Amino acid sequence: MKKDFGDVFKEIRIDRGYSQQYVAEGIMGQSAYSKIERNEIEPTFRKWLAILEKLNVSVDEFRYILNKESLTTKEKLINEFFSLNYNHPDDLNLLRDEIATYLKEVEDYLLRNLYYACESLIILNATQNVEEAQFFAKKIWERLDKFDKWYLLDIRLINTILFIFPIDVAVNIGERATKQLIPYHKLKEAEVLLINIDVNLAVLLIDDKKYPEALSYLEKVIPLCKKYQKYNQLAISYARKGIILQKTGKIDESSEYIEKAYAILNAIEDTKLIDDLEKELSYYLDMGYKGPLQLEISPQE
Repeated sequence: MKKDFGDVFKEIRIDRGYSQQYVAEGIMGQSAYSKIERNEIEPTFRKWLAILEKLNVSVDEFRYILNKESLTTKEKLINEFFSLNYNHPDDLNLLRDEIATYLKEVEDYLLRNLYYACESLIILNATQNVEEAQFFAKKIWERLDKFDKWYLLDIRLINTILFIFPIDVAVNIGERATKQLIPYHKLKEAEVLLINIDVNLAVLLIDDKKYPEALSYLEKVIPLCKKYQKYNQLAISYARKGIILQKTGKIDESSEYIEKAYAILNAIEDTKLIDDLEKELSYYLDMGYKGPLQLEISPQE
């Protein structure tokens, strides 16, 4: 059964353990809020946003919960793409084919860009041929570069292809994306996206042996990871800090941060990320594996 606004507000409020009085305080009277939960009235847009903030839920997450039983094919494909682990080629191949099938029926700018992103990432995973992967990534960038303003979905897409570009280009794109996030500084989703951009830029700078610059990005995001309890990103940040410390001769400190990374991932039992992290550490600490770990966030984070 399709949910209404009030059903979703009530579901989230109860899951959070909040009272109606707490949610309504400073926004409207409790009786008015109660009518919203009963679907007798709908809030104004401003009050809707205020309620979401009180519930600590983003607009995208609310929309997903509201419509998850009746998502369009396009919405499902977008959600699947931003939920992917970009280091897993089988998932990328499957989604690329699903998008290609959709595009045969309906041309869509966003899904076309997601198709190019899948192609680029598949090539990189399969061949490590950066120039060939850039062919598709540049198709995405050529369109987005024309816009003076990017929205959050644009920036999330940019983050997926960021590490395919040469380091100087990637840093410029990343810094431009960071500036575009400034108007969204009060949104949790924007700060979490900033975490992922900066953590990905850090590994590019490590690859280019620009260790102080890479460390500055990590030092900026580690407090944000703690603030939003983003333990996967915190673990990767600690591990990459450990790589930098080892590369700059601070072996004891390096071991401490790498151990912290493993401790976090073991605590949350993320075995896939542990495996990916081991490969990244193996590569950067001269043990032969090729391929940095790419970070993204799912639609509900």
